[in-house]
Amino acid sequence: MLARKVGKWDRIADVVVVGSGGAALTAAVTAAAGGAQVAVLEKSNRVGGTTGVSGGVLWIPANHHMKEVGVQDSPEEALRYIRRLTMGREPDPALIEDFVATGADAVQWLEDNTPVKMFATKWFADYYADMPGGKREGRSLEPRVFEARTHLGEWADRVRTSPYEPLLTMEEKFSLGLSGKLRENRPVEEVIAERAKSGAAVIGGAFISMLLKGCLERGAAVLTTTPGRELVLDEDGRVVGVRAESAGASILIGARRGVVLAAGGYEWNPELVKSFLSVPSLAALTPPFNEGDALIMALEAGAAVANMNSAWWFPAMRDPTMTYEGKPLYHLGAGRNVAGTIVVNKHGRRFANEGTTYQDYPKSLMAYDPVTVDFPNESPVWMIFDQRTKDTQVILNMMPGQPAPDWVVRSTSIRGLAELIGVPPDRLVETMERFNANAARGVDPDFHRATVYWENFLAGGASAAANLAPINTPPFYALPIYLGALGTNGGLRIDVNGRVRSLRGGIIEGLYAAGNTTANIFGSMYPAGGATIGPGVVFGHHAGKHAAQNKPAKL
Repeated sequence: MLARKVGKWDRIADVVVVGSGGAALTAAVTAAAGGAQVAVLEKSNRVGGTTGVSGGVLWIPANHHMKEVGVQDSPEEALRYIRRLTMGREPDPALIEDFVATGADAVQWLEDNTPVKMFATKWFADYYADMPGGKREGRSLEPRVFEARTHLGEWADRVRTSPYEPLLTMEEKFSLGLSGKLRENRPVEEVIAERAKSGAAVIGGAFISMLLKGCLERGAAVLTTTPGRELVLDEDGRVVGVRAESAGASILIGARRGVVLAAGGYEWNPELVKSFLSVPSLAALTPPFNEGDALIMALEAGAAVANMNSAWWFPAMRDPTMTYEGKPLYHLGAGRNVAGTIVVNKHGRRFANEGTTYQDYPKSLMAYDPVTVDFPNESPVWMIFDQRTKDTQVILNMMPGQPAPDWVVRSTSIRGLAELIGVPPDRLVETMERFNANAARGVDPDFHRATVYWENFLAGGASAAANLAPINTPPFYALPIYLGALGTNGGLRIDVNGRVRSLRGGIIEGLYAAGNTTANIFGSMYPAGGATIGPGVVFGHHAGKHAAQNKPAKL
């Protein structure tokens, strides 16, 4: 933190935004629309952050697109649902109330004032849709396909996109998985090839491209390979700029009206992960640039934080032949909730319902046993399945009918499989025999498989037919599952205008934040697909709007 009067600024803007994901670019385009001169600072050489590699879905209750899929909603229903999940453990109830009250307006503003265009997908249910206030469709919004190359020119190639997702919308993927065909009955290969040729963007890449187009149209300066390093404060403690780096040199960028920190979480910073999450390692499912820079900058300025022991957990899997920007590439763990799979720990035991949500299931990997003084489920744990499941389900990045790669562990017997993965053979055989006998009867008395809505949330909820089956067709396969995260969700405390709160009370004048740099408004819970990006966009919008109207500082 630089607390001094700056003699000469290298650059001056009204609003400086640190980061370029969905929350950051929403703040930038909103501030620019409010008449502010905006500078966006991005650490990497590509724009988009975690949002760019994501599904690009926004969870927005009572949004205006819900009527298009015939669903009624209200803020009261949404609050009832959220409060049932958070159980009073959220950092600030006022933020939840504001999100529910203003979220739909924020998205409407984006659609009216920027290239952003969304639709309500019928395939996304709330993850606990069977609970009071839950909805089976409509609250999760997806960006439409966007012709990025046409609208962005050379900028299109500088937008970060998923390293492994095909050029399909989430709705198309789910439709394909459930019905085997796209809605328009076109061959999927033809659709993907056509989009690749035209330079079209989908999911997170589409949303970022739309926001970026809006920023560029309004004159925002987007500076890549320019990481923010320190906040600059004046003698009154107001944030008036950022010390950044560019081409190996330190530069000072003044901010007349405010600085917005929206540079993601800290999942790629091993020291912060150990300090706050208390785990030995974390498989990050995000671009390898989220190292907590914005969090550290704000902590130096005396910012208040909350929810620091939590993350957007996700069971991670890995194809060891794949990397991303020189780092291990982890995949979203797939297959554990379908019929014919179980997960066992290093002792060869099951330890949880494998089909619970990706936010909830990893919490079981951190369980502590005070009797044995052990973390029995410490990752990696092992997902076990048989040839029948291999032939009918997408597992990791293996498609049905394709031979398993050489690096996948397999054996013709459960005992042989146990020896290969280093778990007690007798225990694993016992575990499999018990599970198979119960699964044949359509029950799981141990962990209640096929009873949790999310196990089959795309098709109306769990059932024994969809989520429970014996594992008895050799060969048998095992894949490791790691404790992973889509990002951390503990961070800076903000008010309803996105202003960062001070640890000593009040707010830090001139400092705003949004997205994974802030504390998750839902505490440790994850209500539905898009519950990361949705609040990030809403409070990014609030921050950009307030910053553009903030009283200018004397630089």
